[in-house]
Amino acid sequence: KSIQLLPGVSSVSEGGQGFYVRGGGPDQNLVLLDEAVVYNASHLFGFFSVFNSDAVKSVNLIKGGMPSNFGGRMSSVLEVNMNEGNNKEFKVKGGLGLISSRLTVEGPLKKDKGSFIISARRTYIDVIMKALIPKTSPFAGSSYFFYDLNFKANYRLSPKDKVYLSAYYGKDQFTYGNKNDDFQVDMPWGNGIVAARWNHLFTNKLFMNVTSTFTDYLFSFGSQQDQFKFRLTSGVRDLGGKVDFSYYPNNRHKIKWGLDYIYHTFTTTSLAASQEEVEFDTGL
Repeated sequence: KSIQLLPGVSSVSEGGQGFYVRGGGPDQNLVLLDEAVVYNASHLFGFFSVFNSDAVKSVNLIKGGMPSNFGGRMSSVLEVNMNEGNNKEFKVKGGLGLISSRLTVEGPLKKDKGSFIISARRTYIDVIMKALIPKTSPFAGSSYFFYDLNFKANYRLSPKDKVYLSAYYGKDQFTYGNKNDDFQVDMPWGNGIVAARWNHLFTNKLFMNVTSTFTDYLFSFGSQQDQFKFRLTSGVRDLGGKVDFSYYPNNRHKIKWGLDYIYHTFTTTSLAASQEEVEFDTGL
């Protein structure tokens, strides 16, 4: 929501996913969480962000002239970096809301050398709906909820070496049912992300960063009525690795170079259906 208030940025719509940057489409924005790609950056059909504010350290939006190391997106690059945790003492904080609650735990792995942070968030719309919809109602069992979990750990191996491990998992679950018609729909979708980094300082002027990332996004839509079942699935899975070097000859100049590799596995829209003993599968 804060990004949508910046010049050149506008929202898709209230309840829509993504944002427009200077006329580009939402799919032309590259969203990164600790250098791993996030394919769906919203919960509740666009009303909530997947980024838990308690776990976010910094956000950087590049609206034009993107460096070549970000690939070929046309509109913008949104870099989100997670908190690294407190390396001196343990802390616990959280918040209660009408729709969702959150809890964050952080502390040292070894004082002044390493730390971790775990942050979780969940809505309880499903609990509220269960209380409001009586069991005798034909719509009993209909619900929606989402949850997400952030984790990050870092450790200083030596004065010149530091390693990081980041992970994120979030899922939305929508379910609708009508007992009178023996009809049910379930629609889950979510992201899973893991990123590992190694920073090495050769000299005061030469710095190296090695990163390995894994991203998995899956969307599914299923429906059932009487003996007929139907399911539609799609998704994308990325496995990437990169190494980049930064050289600072003086205070006014910076030279950066490196290699970047990413392997995409697309789960194209596949369809499966069954009617009693008869099964149909596109096999895609």
